[in-house]
Amino acid sequence: MALNLAFYGTGPLAEPYLEALRARSDVQLRAVCDVDRRAAEQTAAGWGAQVVLSYEAMLQEIQPDALWICVPPHLQGDVLLKAAELRIPFFVAPPGAVDFERACQYAKLIEQAHLVTAVGFPGRDADVVQEAREYLGTNVVPLALGWWLAPPLDRGPAGVVSQLWTDACGLIDGVRFFCGEVTRVRALSAGAGAASGGLVLQLEFAKGTVGMVTCATFARQEPRIELELLGEGWSLRFGKDLMTLRLDEHDKTTILRCMNNPAAQQTAAFLDAVTTHNPAKVAVPYAEALKTLAVCHAAGVSLREQQAAAVESAASQPSEEAGPERTNPHNRTAPQADRRAGDGAADGNVRK
Repeated sequence: MALNLAFYGTGPLAEPYLEALRARSDVQLRAVCDVDRRAAEQTAAGWGAQVVLSYEAMLQEIQPDALWICVPPHLQGDVLLKAAELRIPFFVAPPGAVDFERACQYAKLIEQAHLVTAVGFPGRDADVVQEAREYLGTNVVPLALGWWLAPPLDRGPAGVVSQLWTDACGLIDGVRFFCGEVTRVRALSAGAGAASGGLVLQLEFAKGTVGMVTCATFARQEPRIELELLGEGWSLRFGKDLMTLRLDEHDKTTILRCMNNPAAQQTAAFLDAVTTHNPAKVAVPYAEALKTLAVCHAAGVSLREQQAAAVESAASQPSEEAGPERTNPHNRTAPQADRRAGDGAADGNVRK
């Protein structure tokens, strides 16, 4: 029997998941809702779905088996509260809340309802990210450097702090995935407080990693969204959205490009969790995403108080995936490059 689905939001945030669902025969899109009614009607027409004018009516009348929430946080309203109240499993685009206070409220309700949830951080499901984790094995990452230099995506209030919460939180999640839990954050502003266009975060991790993430909204010709992990004799450098990987070692360079479809993988895992009633099958349930949002929240606190801020203890318990004790990366096998190498390593060791 096909699962009945509903979408709140049918714009760019929803498109990768709608595309992934089109390839599945075990689902039916029953209803859509969007502030842009024309966009909702166009999506509904392709599925034979119903257009509903409000998410409250959609959830109450349709009561779908699962809900996708693909709108910016400032447009979400109380849709997560309503879904939790009706015990409807949901998949939400990051960050998944307009602020940390509401994120904590949602997480508590979700835990009480034992609800299957997923937050769509795409980087964790990219094959290059998984291969990098395999390469690191049990090794601590000594140094992590990140850059999110791009204009805001018009997903809420202006300002670099808002950008960190709404857009760059995906980069923070990637840092946590590799380095473990952040214990303290110091935020330095390039300008006048929250209205500035630049922000540098100094991060301290429970396992000993130190990190620095630069976030800026300054106009530039091309966005720069990168993450680099550094250790003795090796470095792992991820390109935009963690979809490309360059591994530099003493004697060779390996360049990989993402070949899987993270949105399709997230979709499959979420639907599997829904049908089996097993939240553990989701890579980033809401409780895990809350730990990433706690780092972003601590950055705002640090900036406001002009001193280092501790990450919320309730949201910083180590997860099984993040930051285990590690050994020497040179005892690991390098990621496989033969199926998708990029162009131009200096030593010619990149295989095509």
